[in-house]
Amino acid sequence: MRRHILIIAAALALLTGTCPVLAGNPPGREGSARFSYGIEWGYDATMLYVYHFNYMDAVDGFRIDDEAVKPMYYSNGHATAHLTLEFARRWALGLYAGYAGVQQRTRFFPLALRSTFFMESFRSDGGFIFIEGGAGRHETRDSISPFGRLGYGYRAVLSRRNSIDFSGSLRVVSDHPPIYDSSIPGYVAEENIRRSDALYGALLFSVALNF
Repeated sequence: MRRHILIIAAALALLTGTCPVLAGNPPGREGSARFSYGIEWGYDATMLYVYHFNYMDAVDGFRIDDEAVKPMYYSNGHATAHLTLEFARRWALGLYAGYAGVQQRTRFFPLALRSTFFMESFRSDGGFIFIEGGAGRHETRDSISPFGRLGYGYRAVLSRRNSIDFSGSLRVVSDHPPIYDSSIPGYVAEENIRRSDALYGALLFSVALNF
């Protein structure tokens, strides 16, 4: 994953240096597109847990099927870096990578593409909406979880190149977690698991600095 990020970043940097319109403002007028980079961090509140577990009991040998939709509240956070192409006055397409919490014992390294539409312009103060999709590798196990995110925010322009974004969003993460059985007690062996599906819904509040 890290190798892919470096390749994409190098390609975008090469485009920035070789294309005057993308690199900045050509002589005499504002450029129609530009590259920006920055960091984003914020607070994650996981509020919904949906799961379906099906496994064989290690002691008695019968099948256990457990599924539920549970409200919950667990505080976590996220921090990402991004490289973004802003174009056509109101649009942006960015590559985001970083570290984020999903649930109490679930954290991952997300890599995502984000598409943003600005109500006014990416060069001025105003609202924006965005949609994001990607996947993340888990910190403590060899597993990858897809996720999606939808949000709304406000951009405050600080200078010709710099801005700060405030946003709120909803994120959904899909996972296949290990199953804990209190009757053992301990985690169910992988060979006894028939199904382990989980979905986490979270509300995110973020601040981003763009350069």
